[in-house]
Amino acid sequence: MNLTQCIRGGSQDRRNGFIIAFHYNLDVVEALKKAIPHTEREWREDTKTWWISVDYEDFLKKQFSNFEALVYWQGSLF
Repeated sequence: MNLTQCIRGGSQDRRNGFIIAFHYNLDVVEALKKAIPHTEREWREDTKTWWISVDYEDFLKKQFSNFEALVYWQGSLF
């Protein structure tokens, strides 16, 4: 599964993490909810994005094949 968006961003209480978006896939959503406690993620209905704590970066790398490209290389390409 690939992300459609991934940027560094803060939670509503200003903790570091990533703002991500991907095409809806129930299995991916369930895996995300199972692996990441609700205190370490936020669903943002208005933008259809998730905030995920920086502590779960390894999970994001494993789950989304383009995570590193979007987070680390995107800015240097443009």
